[in-house]
Amino acid sequence: MTKLSFNLWNDLDRFDLGDSNARPGVYLGQQAAYLEKSGSAVFLRDEIPFTCFRLQAEVAIPEQVGFIGLVFGAKNSHNYELVYLAPEEIQYDPVMNGSMTWQIYNGTMYQKPLPNTTGKWVKFAVEVQPNGAAVYMGEDAFPQLVIPNLQHGDPVGKIGFWGYLPGYIRNLAIEEIQPTPITKRDRDLKRLSTETFITEWMVSPIAENRWTKAVVEENGTLNLNRIYTAEQGSSVQAKSTFYISEEKETLLTFGFSDHLRLWVNEEKVYQGDWRWNPPESDGRIRSNMASVPVRWMAGVNTIRAEITNNEFFGWGLCIKTGLSDMSFITEEK
Repeated sequence: MTKLSFNLWNDLDRFDLGDSNARPGVYLGQQAAYLEKSGSAVFLRDEIPFTCFRLQAEVAIPEQVGFIGLVFGAKNSHNYELVYLAPEEIQYDPVMNGSMTWQIYNGTMYQKPLPNTTGKWVKFAVEVQPNGAAVYMGEDAFPQLVIPNLQHGDPVGKIGFWGYLPGYIRNLAIEEIQPTPITKRDRDLKRLSTETFITEWMVSPIAENRWTKAVVEENGTLNLNRIYTAEQGSSVQAKSTFYISEEKETLLTFGFSDHLRLWVNEEKVYQGDWRWNPPESDGRIRSNMASVPVRWMAGVNTIRAEITNNEFFGWGLCIKTGLSDMSFITEEK
């Protein structure tokens, strides 16, 4: 099997550094590449000749807050697969249209808690297959996290590394490996509907009033980063229309990021903010973050939302109606 190795102290000229300000550094006596600029990726200039490969490095986070990760399947500098190490966590965080998405992809499918790794060198690796990836720590024979659905699809594209706040990386290597099937986790809209998620939306930028159909992710979230480029203050409206056979009263539960105004049958039922502001809030989108009681009409009902982006960690909406008999009515305009 073929293997490519990089001494990042000497080999940074083989990478497109972009605006990362990556530069040689030394940590605990080891020469490495040092990154400190928030959320910047560094890409190997050359295309890699492998379809199945192990991407690995030694990484270190010197302070209690910091993130260092591996990049693969890069379509361009704004769309790529990212898995990173935080001091006490592994996170899968696909970057979409220039935005991180960890507030959308959270929970056990996308994250794994770890013992604190601050202030030490650790081996970090991702084994990439055409239909998924597995994340390893140290010399473990078994993966800490398996990602059966890569959100950008087939991971063809450039590889590299990424940092957010101070971090170090050394001994980057890419090694060809044998194909190993990873069981795919299908997006099951029928199951999500049975769990009373709103699965079908019509979306439009507020200023344009140009509607297109969108369906939710495998976790029930409407991922606006997949559709639009997030900019500070960007607002999108989303509308779902559905039919139920009889009048009912349920508890409408939902989560969002970052600011939401919400109407049911054109009556405003909620307005609020939810963003990264620890310890009060973490900004992660969960279907049970907030709730309001709703009386639904027999026949056609509508939910309309205005979602505004204020951060670059994930922009979207997730709603459960408590109704198990919804028939969605969507039409592109």
